[in-house]
Parts: sequence; C-alpha cells; structure tokens
Amino acid sequence: MRFIGGASIPNMSGWRLNATWPLGVLTMEDGRLHLRVRALGPLAKLFGIRPLECAAQEIAEVFPCRGMFGTSGVGFRTEDTRHFYFLTGRIQDVLEVCRQQGFAVSDEKQRVRFGR
Repeated sequence: MRFIGGASIPNMSGWRLNATWPLGVLTMEDGRLHLRVRALGPLAKLFGIRPLECAAQEIAEVFPCRGMFGTSGVGFRTEDTRHFYFLTGRIQDVLEVCRQQGFAVSDEKQRVRFGR
C-alpha cells in the first residue's frame, strides 16, 4: 500500500525536516513500513536525515495526530522514542493498513511533538 502526503522526519541532531504534500511517501508491505521525503537525494545524508524503515515490532506505537494550523495525520513512535509523522487526510485508511500489517495502533489522538 502506498500513500502520498506530507512528512515530518527528525534528523540525528534533533531538528526536523518538514515536507508538504506531495513530497511525503508512506509505503507498507509485508509488515514493513517506509516513510520518506521524495526528491531529497544526497541532501538527506548531508543533513543526517534518514527515512523511517522498519518492521512492525520496531514501532512502539502508531497513532492519529494533530499538528499546528489544523494539520492532521498519523504518528509513528519508534522504540528509541523518535517521532515520525505522515500528514494526510486519509488517517483512518493509514491506521487500518497499519493494523492489517501487524503494527501496534492506538486510536487516541496525540499532538505533534517538535523535538526528536
């Protein structure tokens, strides 16, 4: 399954890369999730930005989220407590696919965190 939207991805120093629609790409297949920013290329490595690539057991929680200016989407909290966000209007579709792929999904809406 593939979704197009926005994305917010932390780098290793604690700041975030925020990309609007249609630059965020979320794909899920065979119990694996991949969240990236399209067209970032070699700049990603330069700024310490790595896409989220993991199996269901590596994600502590998947949850609906609400950001600034009325943005909404789906959050992914990793076992090392980093937060990744996929901004989309198809929240329930993404959550349902995550459930089907074996991810731990919460229905409790959370605020977007701006730190790691």
